[in-house]
Amino acid sequence: MMVSIRKLYILIALSIVAMSCGKTDRERSKIPPAPVDNEKIRISAAIEALTDAIRSSPSVSENYYKRALLNLKIESLQEALEDINRADRLKQNTGKYLFVKALILRAMGNYRESLAFAQSAEILNVDTPELYTLLGDLSQRKGDYARAEEYLAKSLQIAPYDGEIYYYKGTLAARKGDTVTAVGLMNKATILKPRFYNSYDDLVKILRNRGLYDSALAINQKAMRNFPDKADLVINKATIYQRVGKVDTAMALYDSAIRMDSLKTDAMIFAGGNYFRWKNYTKALDYYSRAYRVNRNIPRINFLIGYCYEQLGSLTQADQYYRLAVQRDPRDDQAMAAATRVAAQISEATGVYTAPPVRPRKVQQPTPAPTTVVEEPKKLLDTARVRINVITPKAKVNIKSDSSRKIRIN
Repeated sequence: MMVSIRKLYILIALSIVAMSCGKTDRERSKIPPAPVDNEKIRISAAIEALTDAIRSSPSVSENYYKRALLNLKIESLQEALEDINRADRLKQNTGKYLFVKALILRAMGNYRESLAFAQSAEILNVDTPELYTLLGDLSQRKGDYARAEEYLAKSLQIAPYDGEIYYYKGTLAARKGDTVTAVGLMNKATILKPRFYNSYDDLVKILRNRGLYDSALAINQKAMRNFPDKADLVINKATIYQRVGKVDTAMALYDSAIRMDSLKTDAMIFAGGNYFRWKNYTKALDYYSRAYRVNRNIPRINFLIGYCYEQLGSLTQADQYYRLAVQRDPRDDQAMAAATRVAAQISEATGVYTAPPVRPRKVQQPTPAPTTVVEEPKKLLDTARVRINVITPKAKVNIKSDSSRKIRIN
């Protein structure tokens, strides 16, 4: 049984490589996508024009809505959320505004609130495949796989050639443990929608984790042609080369990713980890320190920096970082032992006693007195301003409508 499954994976991988290579001539005949820089310039100019229009007429909700869409596209999420909130206040109970707000909240990782607004948009008769795809994604994140299947089927009924739908069907299959189906669906998504990044990224990771490195590299290379400025794709390529033992090539790619994006701490940690294993603590410390300057909350970064300093003989700096590691995680026995060891070495070298760190104690909070909890009334849809109709699904998809949900507008 395991052999047959392995053969099926290999067959899928070979078909992916063949499709990636076989499309070369057809792709050459297509008009290449607009350069990323030109797209950024166009969006920036459009945002500036909308900003001028908002200054002239601050009560026009549509301008805030359009600017929110553009800010979402360039991942300026906080600005996008502020704009769509303003549009919603100016013109309440507008389905497309709630839909865009749901998109923004999902991008911010607030999935529960995003689902609530997406459902409100559905009740307000937003009947688009994009909304049903969003609801399919959010439902599977919630663990409601049956409802996710229904939404994605409804979306596919309306837009059968939308690659994004196949991607989310692939993520659903992966969550259910059907990796073979997930690989096939995500590969189809890359063909139907070449400019949708998530399909490539997840497909590469699945193939890499299955040991199908040639197929993973083929898909990653295809993604790099469509997204030449994505440092994450360079990191993907580096991790694949590292898996097959080509560590020197991987290290060069990590450095390339850092040059592309100086905030890529994962590339710095991967590169530093290789030098750490090679006991080249000077180089490891350089990469770890650069990552630390970008993000001080990287797991175990204080301990790693402290260990490098200790091995290089800089006990004072090692003591400082070990103490930070203990302070951050009092349960880290390895950091506690290292801090105690270095404190003893400093005491011996200086002749002055240096006390080891003390584990922070948890302060027991006093039991609060019982208080009466008064629930605030939920905000419901103002039915005097909008008429709500029960949604009837498309004839070809047998999905029961759910008119029992109430809209919650925050």
